[in-house]
Amino acid sequence: MALTWEALETKFNALLPVDSPRRKLVQLLSIILLFEGVSVIILFSKAGLAAGIFSLALGAFLLLMLHPTTKGEPKPTSTEVRTLSKEPPVGIELIDWFMGVVKSDYVIMAIGAVMVVAVLLFNWFFSLRPELGDVDTLAMLFGGMLIAYPFLVPKYKTEGAFTLLFLGFIVIMLVVPQAFNAMSESTGESVGGWYVHYMLAAPFAWILDTIGIPAESIDNMVMITFQDGTEQWLSISAYCAGLYSFSIFVSAFIAFVLVFERLPGKLMALVLAMGLIAAYLGNLFRMTVIGIVGYYEGLDALLWAHVNAGWIIFLAWSSIFWYLVIRFADARSAR
Repeated sequence: MALTWEALETKFNALLPVDSPRRKLVQLLSIILLFEGVSVIILFSKAGLAAGIFSLALGAFLLLMLHPTTKGEPKPTSTEVRTLSKEPPVGIELIDWFMGVVKSDYVIMAIGAVMVVAVLLFNWFFSLRPELGDVDTLAMLFGGMLIAYPFLVPKYKTEGAFTLLFLGFIVIMLVVPQAFNAMSESTGESVGGWYVHYMLAAPFAWILDTIGIPAESIDNMVMITFQDGTEQWLSISAYCAGLYSFSIFVSAFIAFVLVFERLPGKLMALVLAMGLIAAYLGNLFRMTVIGIVGYYEGLDALLWAHVNAGWIIFLAWSSIFWYLVIRFADARSAR
């Protein structure tokens, strides 16, 4: 018996019941996969292109499953019910207010297009490194989301609002400060030096040394002796220091609270603190994995792991974390 699209949607809805923690987790997961897929494709590399396409395709597939077009369409989730009621989530209400002030979708789309073009022109004419970097990609994704949001509202308003707020907070927390640092004469290497050395470089070297990989740290540098006897110095940059993972997590958390689940102040502070600790440990684990790969496979393999391992590990721990948060929030609402 052939598996039709309608039968596939039925099985999907049976596996992930409407308004269940698992379904909400998949809703967030689809957004993250789309975000990562587009990001990896923009930062084109032969090694990561297949992963980016797979991430983008899987995210799009999950999003289609969450909003079926067949007769067996599930009932709206609690978030969607609140969106249609007199009291929509604060995040959606905020975006609706802003859209009402602007009064034209074309203005929003024009702002997004200007942002994308500005990033491309700046890199082409003024940057010493014309290739796109992480900050450029994030700014372009936010611009692209401003262009796409008016088209998403009829069916994907919850996901669209979450993504728009998520990227907006990332731009405020990460892109804007990085842009100001780039325009100043200071390189910013001394900023956070204590944190990089004592909280990352030193623990990183200690973990490697403990598991039998010779390593030592000096300031923000870690020296690893590979299996073939080669000594390799690694510099812990802002990316390795967890700046990106912290910013992405905090932005996602704020957008989640504004769009999906409201939490009391004390509980929100506790969950945020636990998430930051998880982000720190996840980043330290990522660095350890990179060091182990380099020790056994050499510098080329280390560089590949540095580019590709981060988002996989981040996706793994954040999925577990968000599932626990969503499940706890649902249980609390039920009580």
